[in-house]
Amino acid sequence: MTYNTKIRGPDLDAAWAVLEGAVVIIGPEDTVTFPAGSTWPGLRALPAALIDRLAPHDTERLAGTRVVPWHATPREAEFAAALIQVQLMRSRRQTVPDRVSLLRTVADLTSDNRETVATALGLSRHTFRGELVHLLDPLPT
Repeated sequence: MTYNTKIRGPDLDAAWAVLEGAVVIIGPEDTVTFPAGSTWPGLRALPAALIDRLAPHDTERLAGTRVVPWHATPREAEFAAALIQVQLMRSRRQTVPDRVSLLRTVADLTSDNRETVATALGLSRHTFRGELVHLLDPLPT
C-alpha cells in the first residue's frame, strides 16, 4: 500500500466553491465533507451556534479536488449551514441529545413518529426507548 500525503484544503475564513472532488472540514470532535457542487461561505457567514458545535480548525482536499474563490450569497450560506447540520445530525460522534437538538432547529418533533425521527438521525428506533424517550417531549415554554 502506498502512503499518500495529505493535501491542504482552502482557508476556512474565505468563501470558496468545490468544482470537483471534495473538501473535508476538520473539527476536534467531528468532520464534515463538502462535495463538488457545494459552497463554503466562510466562517463569519455561518450561524455561530453551528460553528461552535463543529469548531472547524483545518481543511484537507481529496486528490483531484478543484476549489475556486467564491462570493457566497446569503442563500448559499443557508445551504452550507444545512449541509453541516445534516452531517452533524447523523454523526455518531455527536451525542444523541445533541443530534436531537440539531433536528429540533428545523422541526419541533412533538407530533412526529419516533421511528421517523430516529431514521432522520441515522439511529435505530431502539435508541429512543427507555431513558431517551424524554428527548422528544415538548420543550418547556
